[in-house]
Amino acid sequence: MSKMVSTRTGFGTGLVELAGMRDDVVTTSADTYRSFALNEFVEKYPDRYFEFGIAEQGMLTASAAMAAEGCCVFSVGYSPFLSMRGLEQIRTFAAYPNLNVKVAAGLSGLSGDTDGVTHQGTEDIGIVRTIPNMALLCPADAVAAKAFVKMAADLQGPVYLRLGRGATPVVYEENQRFEFGKAIHVRCYGREAVIVACGPCVAEAARAADQLKEEGIMVTVLDMYTIKPLDVATLAGCCEGAVSVITVEDGTVCGLGSAVAEALMEHNVHPKHFKRLGMTTFGTAGSLPELLGFFGLDSKGIVESVQSLQ
Repeated sequence: MSKMVSTRTGFGTGLVELAGMRDDVVTTSADTYRSFALNEFVEKYPDRYFEFGIAEQGMLTASAAMAAEGCCVFSVGYSPFLSMRGLEQIRTFAAYPNLNVKVAAGLSGLSGDTDGVTHQGTEDIGIVRTIPNMALLCPADAVAAKAFVKMAADLQGPVYLRLGRGATPVVYEENQRFEFGKAIHVRCYGREAVIVACGPCVAEAARAADQLKEEGIMVTVLDMYTIKPLDVATLAGCCEGAVSVITVEDGTVCGLGSAVAEALMEHNVHPKHFKRLGMTTFGTAGSLPELLGFFGLDSKGIVESVQSLQ
């Protein structure tokens, strides 16, 4: 995992490829196309790109109108402003009529890093997963982000695609297959602990699993990239008989952590220990690696959490 590429770069590449295959694909932007590596899209398809400036609510409303006329609309903007400022528009105008508005949310989680709390979308999973009809995808790396563009377009209805900012480790090979609603076993050493992760925390969890194996602690790592709908079958089967289950996300623990807890309880799976690694406070300024370390979400923090539950 030495190669580093931003998920937004993967997204931009995927969207250009998709637009070449489907003429119903259009993009709306809240003054963010450069941030999403969409320069090539704008150059190739200028008549399919609509700039709204810093006006997320207007952009999302217009996106819903375009989708109602048969377009597959990718609305790009920053996670804090889409998932909160534009939440009513996502809920009422995209999700309620089940329209093909694909919300590409950058600066998700702690990836807003040095811009601080105002640009860190740490609450977005907890917010968006409550909305009916919404699918929620959280790629672990640029390979997944590229693949999820087509995945989102092929789904009927709204999708929230969570993207990061800076370069993060590439977890998957280019030929990796992803299936909507299905988790991937990133590591499968044993069930002394099951680590369920998403986004940039997947690479950290994989590193932690490798370190723990050297210490004789055998764990499994699941990349739960489809947070809604959750892959309950894989989750329950993997966690059945596990000593500990730990969730890891770069946002509030009411996101992936609560979704996993709910699913396990509803399916009568009760590990001896259950721990949610994530945030219960606002963020702070720093690089993404610094912030993951500060909040105990890097490989070191994950290793220590697993060890504490043995």
